Amino acid sequence: MQRVFSNALSRPYAFRSPVPGTEYAAWIISHDRTQTAAERDKIAAELVGSGCRYAVCSGFEASKWDDAVDLAFLDTSAEFKPPDDRFVMTSWHCQEPLQDIAEFFVLNTSFDFFEPSAFVIVAIGDDPGVQQAEALVRGLLQSNKTMEPTR
Repeated sequence: MQRVFSNALSRPYAFRSPVPGTEYAAWIISHDRTQTAAERDKIAAELVGSGCRYAVCSGFEASKWDDAVDLAFLDTSAEFKPPDDRFVMTSWHCQEPLQDIAEFFVLNTSFDFFEPSAFVIVAIGDDPGVQQAEALVRGLLQSNKTMEPTR
């Protein structure tokens, strides 16, 4: 069963996984235009450290969020060579409609042997679109259960 969670973060930023001990896909929706690189790096490290295996980054400075998660993953190894079985995929989505990003989040965040059982939406700052994003993800997961595979 796939579950959906959303976390709205405000200063001082700190992320705690709603699914401890479970690997998950995260959708970072950045709305805070005053965020610092240190805040972004801290949250990225908390995401990776808590089991995030795919980070979909959108909103303000989405590409910097993508980079921060990539670097947080590399930082999990002293030699910057973490094991492949812990690989964290990332993507960034600039100026794309929420519907398109939600579809990507639900339909394209499985890879190799990872298939998310939990989808975590992480809002950075006050973003009124987070509730809509969560509703879209829930709707897509529900409709995906009833879809027949195409061959």
